[in-house]
Amino acid sequence: MGLQIVFCVEAKKSSKTDYIYIKATVESFYSFDRANTRLSPIYLNGKGNYTSKKVCREITKYTNQYRVAAKGNETIVVFCFDCDEYDRRPEDLKFLQDAEEYCKKHGYKFVWFCKDVESVYIGKTVPDNQKVKVAGDFKKKQLIKQVDMRNLRADQYLNQKSNICNVLDEIFNE
Repeated sequence: MGLQIVFCVEAKKSSKTDYIYIKATVESFYSFDRANTRLSPIYLNGKGNYTSKKVCREITKYTNQYRVAAKGNETIVVFCFDCDEYDRRPEDLKFLQDAEEYCKKHGYKFVWFCKDVESVYIGKTVPDNQKVKVAGDFKKKQLIKQVDMRNLRADQYLNQKSNICNVLDEIFNE
């Protein structure tokens, strides 16, 4: 029996930035059977696309392909979102509430990064034109080793915090 974790991330497929941080988290902080665990990214190309038909088709495709590969294979879908200006812009908070409700309704996991994935992992917001370079440096220099895991176990939206390890704990302890 295998496990596939599908991470739906805001980034564009061409940049892959968000997934670099998420994959580093999984591989650095969790022991798991790599032969029977697949990590699969789906790139939303913008956070507002999480309910799009294209994304829904990709989730279904990944789930079905993995299920037929071996009896008992399971897929868990995890949506990952930046909080942006949730504390100053009501529309950002509303987006998070709607996205979390969508995840609950569909049986998906909900991960958030305050205010964005870069501020959680490297301590600052990064201009769009530097995100690919910064994520590449993060991976190359193995900067995940400098991340305080407590910042990845938050229970509420707080700057430079995330709930990703709370969600991953549930997944890997199931």
